[in-house]
Amino acid sequence: MFIDDDDNKISGTIGALIGAALGIGLWCLIGAFGRIAFVGGVFLCLGAFGGYVLLGKGISKPGLIISAVIVLISVYLATRLNYSIALYRAMEGEATFGGCFVNIMNLLGVLGMKSEFFKELGIGYLITLGGGAYLMYKFGILEDLQ
Repeated sequence: MFIDDDDNKISGTIGALIGAALGIGLWCLIGAFGRIAFVGGVFLCLGAFGGYVLLGKGISKPGLIISAVIVLISVYLATRLNYSIALYRAMEGEATFGGCFVNIMNLLGVLGMKSEFFKELGIGYLITLGGGAYLMYKFGILEDLQ
């Protein structure tokens, strides 16, 4: 794959958002079973970058940055969603899912689980960025940046 300065950044960004949303869905599906999976992070990264390439008709250096920012935000959202789902299930109807999502840091603070959240978030970033860097190397994108 070659870096192409003639991409459509608006369509590419939409593609990256769609791909990342699919990756978040897979991440949360795996998280529902109480697991952090390498495949979820790699799929999230592949979805964002692949979505940009597909709808943007290529990818430029700004497109790489846009996709990377979307991946970073998506990892945070996926981790937050996983914890919100777990808290919602544990509270057995005492709170809404939206309430759990919005107040996640307060709830985790009360439960003494903030450090767990940040640990899992860090692992998620390592998995996703490691897998993403490997994919970009495998597809030859990193060679084109030099």
